[in-house]
Amino acid sequence: MARVKHTPASRKSGKKKAPRASTSTQPSLSSSQSPATRERSRRGRKKMRNRQGTVALREIRHLQRSCELLIPAAPFIRCVKQITNQFSSEVSRWTPEAVVALQEVCNFFHAH
Repeated sequence: MARVKHTPASRKSGKKKAPRASTSTQPSLSSSQSPATRERSRRGRKKMRNRQGTVALREIRHLQRSCELLIPAAPFIRCVKQITNQFSSEVSRWTPEAVVALQEVCNFFHAH
């Protein structure tokens, strides 16, 4: 037999809840509330907050992805190939990861 989701109407028991006290009999809390709380209750829901460190990790990931280098990639690759050609005409291929690593090291050397 297939499993069926039960609707809330089918789960209700025969018990009824007690009626709530009217708000007119309770003292008003508006005078004791802070201005920020009153403003929030007027606007509606409270603004969602992230857990500690979530925003920092997001910013770190963003900065790691967008590494702004001092020298643009195309001129740097041309320069690397030119220097490589001066030392040895046999070595002509560079993996992209190696060129990026070399460019980051050059960037670090220029920056510090």
